[in-house]
Amino acid sequence: MKMLLLAGEGIVPVLVRKEAEKSFEVTVVSYRFLRLHPQLNPEYLLECLSLEELFGVLEREKPEALCLVGKVPKAHVFASQNSSFFALCRSLRDRDIIEDFIRLLKDQGVEILSPLTFLKTWVTQEGVLFGPPPTEEEWQDVAYGFRIARFLADEEIGQTVVVKRGTIVALEGAEGTDETIRRGLSLAQGGIVVKVARSDQNFLVDIPTVGAETIRLIGEGKGRLIALESSKTLLVDRQEVRDLSERFGVTVVGMARCKR
Repeated sequence: MKMLLLAGEGIVPVLVRKEAEKSFEVTVVSYRFLRLHPQLNPEYLLECLSLEELFGVLEREKPEALCLVGKVPKAHVFASQNSSFFALCRSLRDRDIIEDFIRLLKDQGVEILSPLTFLKTWVTQEGVLFGPPPTEEEWQDVAYGFRIARFLADEEIGQTVVVKRGTIVALEGAEGTDETIRRGLSLAQGGIVVKVARSDQNFLVDIPTVGAETIRLIGEGKGRLIALESSKTLLVDRQEVRDLSERFGVTVVGMARCKR
């Protein structure tokens, strides 16, 4: 069977490709303007977010399945908002873009596979995963940050907050997780980062993901801890995450929705 992998930025498309190749003949499609992982090596590099170009690839390759995975920074969405696809979207909210895009692809007769089909090894588990256990005060900050991040995510604003001693110091907007962390830790060294999924997260496309670069960013910013929603986020680069956790003293926690 043939599968088309429509890939964005980050390591996750590489992980999906490696696992998918056990069952599919995989063809990777991406875009020249993205900062792709050096291991990805797409067969097709498209010039812009164009339905016509993508449908042309679908017509040539005739895949039975398609998987969308990886990050497309919101700046590219705004830059391309007048393209044929975005002109059809109800809004530029993530949920509307994803749902409209999946509908158009399904109209082409292609089965859409969730990246989670290939990423079960990397799903965040509950508990203290790396680093020293949080203090009671840190657990309280995690619980508070979780509550605020959930509201943020469900309102389609962002998925990440930075908190310290009961005070939210940074909320994620269109700039993305990394810039939120930089901004928050520049204000509050020793701060805690919390990242969650939406209550109705669409895992066909969008899976909140943290890897080594995020842990390095927290460590270099002198952050204390990152808490990820267990079962609904991905933690990749595990060995490097472990090494960076030990090097910087950054704790990594998986937290279930209703805990604490």
